[in-house]
Amino acid sequence: MILESSKQIQYNKTTSILVAVQTWRILHPAFGIPAGVGDILVGVTAIPFAYFLRKGYSWSKYALVVWSVLGVADLVMAVSVGTIIASEFGTSTMNTFPGVLVPTVGVPLALILHGITLYRLRNTEFPTRH
Repeated sequence: MILESSKQIQYNKTTSILVAVQTWRILHPAFGIPAGVGDILVGVTAIPFAYFLRKGYSWSKYALVVWSVLGVADLVMAVSVGTIIASEFGTSTMNTFPGVLVPTVGVPLALILHGITLYRLRNTEFPTRH
């Protein structure tokens, strides 16, 4: 489905905002370095990729699909590893407030945002430039 040019531009802008929101994944180094290098990479690259989409670079749609799939894979891997090694630790920061918000709110929210972004990228087109 190809939307009208001005509607398409607005559609691309709102999709770029969904991408930019992923910057929350730049975590505190104490958690981020051992467990979330992928989160840091996704978070740091969210703003540039949102900018590229907003500017209408033709390759940005495909780059964002790869970026989003890698972001989802990182979340799945982090939750899997966290589940496997959680039994080795007694009371960890991920079992107490506010650390418990990361796996219970943050991860599902990031997965939903990636899903919405991938869905919206299906309808992303770029107006021809003269």
